[in-house]
Amino acid sequence: MTYLYATLHTLSATWATWADTARTRHRDRGASTLETVFWAVGLLALAGVVYAAIQAYITTKIPNIR
Repeated sequence: MTYLYATLHTLSATWATWADTARTRHRDRGASTLETVFWAVGLLALAGVVYAAIQAYITTKIPNIR
């Protein structure tokens, strides 16, 4: 009975250590929040520039419509 207890205790300690290292090893994956905010602001600015260019083009072509 002692052998079974020791084996199960060692197995659970090994699994706990494995799970802890697996959890902390991949903690720095993915984009940070600040990086996501910068991308969102940049794409929003790009969309504004494209919108302004299209609106300016259309505004210059409207007087030529007969």
